[in-house]
Amino acid sequence: MNENQKTSAVLTGLTGLFAGAAVAFWTTTGSGTAVAHKPAPSAPVFTNAATVRLSMTELTKSGGDVSGLDCYACHSKDKPVAPKFDAAGVLIPSVAHRDVVFSRMNCAACHTPEEKVELKFDTEGKVLTPAAHTNDVARHGRTIGNDHCFNCHDPANLAELRTAGGKKLKLTESTLLCASCHGPSYRDWESGVHGRRNGFWNAKLGATDRKDCTSCHDPHAPMLPLLKPLPPPARAVAKGH
Repeated sequence: MNENQKTSAVLTGLTGLFAGAAVAFWTTTGSGTAVAHKPAPSAPVFTNAATVRLSMTELTKSGGDVSGLDCYACHSKDKPVAPKFDAAGVLIPSVAHRDVVFSRMNCAACHTPEEKVELKFDTEGKVLTPAAHTNDVARHGRTIGNDHCFNCHDPANLAELRTAGGKKLKLTESTLLCASCHGPSYRDWESGVHGRRNGFWNAKLGATDRKDCTSCHDPHAPMLPLLKPLPPPARAVAKGH
């Protein structure tokens, strides 16, 4: 037997081996009864077509109520805002801003709508982090100092945003603010390989709606929460085996 014949014999044997393994996988042992393939159930978080957040830009476009996002509804234009920090330099969120202390995107994964959730604060007004939310504390990035309000908000005009380079932007232009620090992600977003697009890929067939960064990322806690993996596909084994 020459080398070519040996090679052909080995490949033929391996093909038969894998074919036999496939047959064994899809049938019950010794019965010859085909086994039904049962797909794993899909969680709503994977099948829901909506974005995880509703950005201010989308809310404004749809004519929604954005009055609750007006900083000057509470703050006075004549009184500068001075953020407070603890001894380690970590921002102490005010009690009035408790709604931005935690990322609210994935609460429904653990909490039911009927469950009452309350945040507790210490004497300084610093939130007492529940053990289950150790990694959810609002901070823009993992570095202390990134959570400074005026890294993004204009201290002279709370109704505007401001890039690190000093460029002022409207609140509805938050994606451009993100782009000022996250260039590679922004370029990917522009080309359609990062983020979310709705509509038509072919512009000749219809319009395309490109979602903003804040449609998926909470600007005060942009790290997306981890998702629980779904179980693997299951096989229904015949009775008696």
